[in-house]
Amino acid sequence: MNVYDFDETLFYGDSEDRFFQFIFRKKGYFFCKLNYKWNEFKLRRGWATKTETREAEYAPVLKRIAETEDFDKLLEAYWDEVEQYMMPWYDGVKKPDDIIASGTPRFIMEPIVRRLGLKNLVATEMDRVTGKCTGKFAVAEAKLVNFELQYDCKDIDNFYSDAYSDHFIADKAKKAWLIYEENGERKQMEWNEYFRLHPEKAVIPYKR
Repeated sequence: MNVYDFDETLFYGDSEDRFFQFIFRKKGYFFCKLNYKWNEFKLRRGWATKTETREAEYAPVLKRIAETEDFDKLLEAYWDEVEQYMMPWYDGVKKPDDIIASGTPRFIMEPIVRRLGLKNLVATEMDRVTGKCTGKFAVAEAKLVNFELQYDCKDIDNFYSDAYSDHFIADKAKKAWLIYEENGERKQMEWNEYFRLHPEKAVIPYKR
């Protein structure tokens, strides 16, 4: 089976950042936006973990959505807007047993996985009302933990990601590939070879 990270691997940009941008254009989310900016600042300074940050950012947003919106319709509207950012290269290699392994919360990812004609998803398990994560936010080691709760890493034929933080899964795949951009073009290189050539990029830029 083939396993794919999502953001900047199959999708231009960050699906969570685009989700928050989509929400903050709506009326009534001004203080949620301020809260989001403050928590992003704390994450960049190393004052909070990724899990603490995302829980603090999602909680007021999800609370307001629950009070004022049909969440399922809102999610479909979100993907109607941003599905255009899917990378075309995936259309040529997609298989029905592919697994999408993303840090983005499951409730955000489920509509696009369905639209891609896929069924297999590893994602952050987050309460869609409170924003509370079950376990840790699914990045770095935590993504591997969530993956192994559902699938056997021994079955991974190929793993694709743009980020060194995914080396925990890449190390267990039979083959792993780094997706990167060069001169405006998406390319891929064998994982270990890429980081041998670019050791300065073998970092995880946030507290986990």
